[in-house]
Amino acid sequence: MGYLRRLPRFEYLAPQSVAAACDALAEYRGEARLLAGGTDLILQMRRREIAPRYVIGLKGISGLAFIREEAGGNLVIGAMTTIHAIESSAIVREKCNLLFQVANEMGSPEIRQVATIGGNLAGALPCADFPPALIVLGAKVKLESRRGERWVPVEDFYLKFEQTVRSAEELLTAIQVPAQPAASGGVYIKFHDRHSMDMTTTGVGAFVSVDKERRAFRDVKIALGSSAPVPLRATKAEALLRGHAFTDEALEEAAEIACSEAEPRSSWRAQREFRLDLIRVLIRRALRDAWNTALGE
Repeated sequence: MGYLRRLPRFEYLAPQSVAAACDALAEYRGEARLLAGGTDLILQMRRREIAPRYVIGLKGISGLAFIREEAGGNLVIGAMTTIHAIESSAIVREKCNLLFQVANEMGSPEIRQVATIGGNLAGALPCADFPPALIVLGAKVKLESRRGERWVPVEDFYLKFEQTVRSAEELLTAIQVPAQPAASGGVYIKFHDRHSMDMTTTGVGAFVSVDKERRAFRDVKIALGSSAPVPLRATKAEALLRGHAFTDEALEEAAEIACSEAEPRSSWRAQREFRLDLIRVLIRRALRDAWNTALGE
């Protein structure tokens, strides 16, 4: 944690449209930073971790804050939608309760009023809570620039610590979450020192679809946060469980395999060994809770 100082000098730009924001990104390529809720950017600037010449504020672009259901049941969320708006949305609770869980346990009420889902994704911090949940949901992000738009799976969005596939000229504008299949359910469970207030020490997202008659997993997705430089999909653990009957032994084995896939680091927040222990416990708990949700229990 660096010493907090006054903000460095910068020029503030306030585009009123996505096109204008993309023009500014192209013009000041590499010298500008985007300001959404500002909960991370302002701290980084006050610690002098970054000192951009230009700050592009996105609050004036009204079309970036929305939650809507598309034909076919997909859920689309604008990048400037606040965490509070997500946790308060009846559509989110009905169509994708997993996202409600994530939003409801993030930060303080004051933080949730200003922090945005787009900022949580684009910051590319390993401790961010939305990426693991969106990965197991099969979500995509929409990137726009002067050249056009493209959709990228959240799973493929992250390259390394604080770096994504988004170019300096692109703006993240929306997130699309596919409709959930029948007999499916997902959860996100995290560990942190104080309820909701601290950064996540380790987080696990799990999404399963089940064969009720055979009491077996049809499909399984597991994603880990704060367990590698980027959000990590535990594909080997998933493969073990896919088609497997639900048993305590299977959950134990999947948790051990996931630990072998993870790359947690030691830091002032937690040692590597402690994070591995957390992964073991949280994966078993997340899979069990997701299974019960899929069964409607």
